[in-house]
Amino acid sequence: MKLISQHLIKDSNMKLLYNAIYNNSGISRAQLAKMSNLSKTTVSTLIDELITRGFVYDSGVTDSNNVGRKPNSLHVKPSSYYVVVFSWLENNINAYLIDITGATTFEQHLKLQDEDTYVSLSRKCMDEDILALVSRNQILGVCVVVSAMIDSLNEEIYSTTLSLPKSEGVNLIASLKSTFFEFPVAVLEDTACSAYAEKAYARVTEPDFAFINFSRGIGATLFIRNQMVGKADGASTQFGHYSVDPNGILCVCGNRGCLEAMMGESALAKRVKAEGGSPALNRLPAITYATLGNAALYGDAVSQKVIKDFAHFLAHALANLISIVNPNLIILGGKSILLGNLFLDEINKTLQSTGFRKMVDSVTVEYSKLDSNAFINGAMKYFFDVHYSFTKDSSNSFFIG
Repeated sequence: MKLISQHLIKDSNMKLLYNAIYNNSGISRAQLAKMSNLSKTTVSTLIDELITRGFVYDSGVTDSNNVGRKPNSLHVKPSSYYVVVFSWLENNINAYLIDITGATTFEQHLKLQDEDTYVSLSRKCMDEDILALVSRNQILGVCVVVSAMIDSLNEEIYSTTLSLPKSEGVNLIASLKSTFFEFPVAVLEDTACSAYAEKAYARVTEPDFAFINFSRGIGATLFIRNQMVGKADGASTQFGHYSVDPNGILCVCGNRGCLEAMMGESALAKRVKAEGGSPALNRLPAITYATLGNAALYGDAVSQKVIKDFAHFLAHALANLISIVNPNLIILGGKSILLGNLFLDEINKTLQSTGFRKMVDSVTVEYSKLDSNAFINGAMKYFFDVHYSFTKDSSNSFFIG
């Protein structure tokens, strides 16, 4: 037990120092000791190990106004270790090789053919493309990101936005385990990864915030006292299936008037048609958040009406969310920003006339400062922070959320 505790303490301290360097590139050993409350000897020993193993490098003496010996500056080492991220979409896979510095060094978009499964095509990409660029030893782990709820107890993926081939079905998790047996693998939900990216890269300082994601569906992830509620499996909340109209459109989940059914991207064409159609949109092959927002920006009345309706739906859902968890900040991410300032302004306007005033008045609603692909970097950082261990071999490990 003592040995296990020592390993855990060492791993925790190495993560603490590594993340301090990650967030403060150029920091010195002395600054790390002061920031971490660890002894200078401990810091020096652990930093030397991080350097030897290739996670960190010392760039030499830094410019400093301090009198006396100039401190050396430390940085996360690029081109040393990577996390592979597979994003599974409807009949498509987007593959990424993410450097631990956060840089995307490889990207490929694949389409499933008749004989393909999500697992088999991901493995093919790993063998033929990714492992041609880096060695197995440089890959810290593999993340599979889905827009779905992942049931860790029964090891199943439940999705209203992703249709799995019959050949995979309930055997998907077992197939992932056996196919990527030599790597640590984590199955993660996209909204949680996007929310984690906000925390890690947009440097959200509010301890209590909600992240609302507009992607293939509509999801939410909550942070309370700086901690994600639950794991990155989408099981803690199904915000997209919150009903804003009990007599509304029948959702694939069986409920009526769900946010996803009422204002998801797949519902846009029906919403525009119900308003009489729009000359600005009628000739387009598909109506998306981007085309709707653009048409509204240039004065299309129907597009503006649809966006205002969407804002009212979401505002009512947010008012109830605020009454339950009382966040200080609500971030709208993913494709929501494509709906423009009209959407955000209308949400804030509607919130002023609904919900519990004491709570609603203290909440800020704003757009994310990151792009809709931030979940890729969020997945890498979440895997490294939560599942990767400096002190034990985690190959052949499997994580859900």
